[in-house]
Amino acid sequence: MEDEATQFLHSLETRYGGPVGFRTYSTWYACSDGTVRDYGVFLFVIGSTFHFEDFERKPSLFGFPLKPRKNEPSYVKYERSFLASEVVSVALVQKQVALDCALGYVKPDQIAPAGSIARLFKPLVSRVVLQDGTTFFFELIDQKKFLLALKEGQDGSVQSV
Repeated sequence: MEDEATQFLHSLETRYGGPVGFRTYSTWYACSDGTVRDYGVFLFVIGSTFHFEDFERKPSLFGFPLKPRKNEPSYVKYERSFLASEVVSVALVQKQVALDCALGYVKPDQIAPAGSIARLFKPLVSRVVLQDGTTFFFELIDQKKFLLALKEGQDGSVQSV
């Protein structure tokens, strides 16, 4: 397993032309363009560029593969990236509000940061807003390390909570 991870990271370094710095897994991902990945994305940094991609999840039961449903669309790999310098703000928001935004029920600029009560009782995700208005939502394992990596990759400062 360790060998597979090393090979995977080496393939990323070869593909993107630099060493992988910060890396983590976002257990859930959504974007204001309507994309939702319930199984999350792998997020990593090369230089000052944040890249992320998902992986195909084949249904299984107790480790045995199941046949996909007939109506289920075929898997299409999802990959995106953004420069650290493009990030305008990062804030914790309620996961349900993030999902509503991705589904088009709420506009990205109408989302307020999570209040103290929501922080205690609701699932939260990190909202990353870019200069062009694109909004990403990541359910990060460690938001503090993400913020540190983001600050290292930019010249300016990022507004965050």
